[in-house]
Amino acid sequence: MMEIILTVVSCVVICYIAWTIFDRLLRIPRVGNYKDRYILITGCDTGFGNAAAKRLDKLGCNVFAGCLTETGETELRKVCSERLRTVSLDVTKKDSVRKAFEFVCAGLPHGRGVKLLHSGGSTWGDECGCTGLLFLLVKLF
Repeated sequence: MMEIILTVVSCVVICYIAWTIFDRLLRIPRVGNYKDRYILITGCDTGFGNAAAKRLDKLGCNVFAGCLTETGETELRKVCSERLRTVSLDVTKKDSVRKAFEFVCAGLPHGRGVKLLHSGGSTWGDECGCTGLLFLLVKLF
């Protein structure tokens, strides 16, 4: 009798685990055409920003990696493909953000662009004459 109970409980647990895994796999968002994605990431010198830039580059995305230091830019260029472009960016300085914004706009293909860039309370709209949406991943401090 105890063996039957253990068998039933084991089957229920295995079915629950299988269902949970299956359910989570179905919910993973699928993004195609990585080569057509243009992504700006700030804080790419170290940590999450650095890891995200490397991962997205490996997936085939076009990455604009904002780095605070020249060392961070150099290290990323060494390990990533030509799809990753580094830009000097200090998000606490408006002039640095504006220069990075102009660099990104210049690096986007025709018909792609920034709808809105928001940093430090200043908002710039479609200043580079582009249309579309630039995905922004921002490392929060």
